[in-house]
Amino acid sequence: MFYLILDKAKIHRKFDVLGAEIRFYSFVNAGQLSLPGLDALMGTQDVTELRDRVRGMGREVLARWESIRVDHVRAGHTFLFGDTGRVLYRSEAIPTSLDWVMLVIEDDRDVRSLGSRIEELLPDETVEALAGHMRAFAGATQTPAAMAGVALSKALIRGVTHVLKGNGNDQVGVVEPSFVRELHYPDGKRMVNEVQDLSGNMWYDYTIFGTLE
Repeated sequence: MFYLILDKAKIHRKFDVLGAEIRFYSFVNAGQLSLPGLDALMGTQDVTELRDRVRGMGREVLARWESIRVDHVRAGHTFLFGDTGRVLYRSEAIPTSLDWVMLVIEDDRDVRSLGSRIEELLPDETVEALAGHMRAFAGATQTPAAMAGVALSKALIRGVTHVLKGNGNDQVGVVEPSFVRELHYPDGKRMVNEVQDLSGNMWYDYTIFGTLE
């Protein structure tokens, strides 16, 4: 078995005196993602159909984001997730590589419901750029769906952040690490503390744990 665990997170920023509602959204890809729309995209020439197919896959990926909600969060709060941490991903075997995308936001609703506003999250220029990348993945990697899922998640983070800012809500943390087994967890294990996220607002601890086959 193999696990990716979020052990702890701490956000260094001020919130409203009554506290904030914080949501963690995590997407982990280890090469096993299936996106049926990807094959159809390869033969699509019509621009409207191309946009529809990419946005359809965007909705699929958004719906797969793992969500954690914590209410009444004040400045300097430490999220401990119990004494065992929160499992974000598990699989039967130790993967050869792993991509992890996590968005932490201050908001009072589930962003996965924004799939109904996918045109705002993935505007035309973003969709067309993604389509080009996905077609390139098809010829350059053995796991094009997995690569497409990561690309879509990163694009969705940008789109969600943009939409939330318009509603007066804020992004408070972003995590986008990639791991290669031979380099980062050759024996199936990795434990790291006090990692700073991309926004500079958050520090987090995580554990990778797998039993050798």
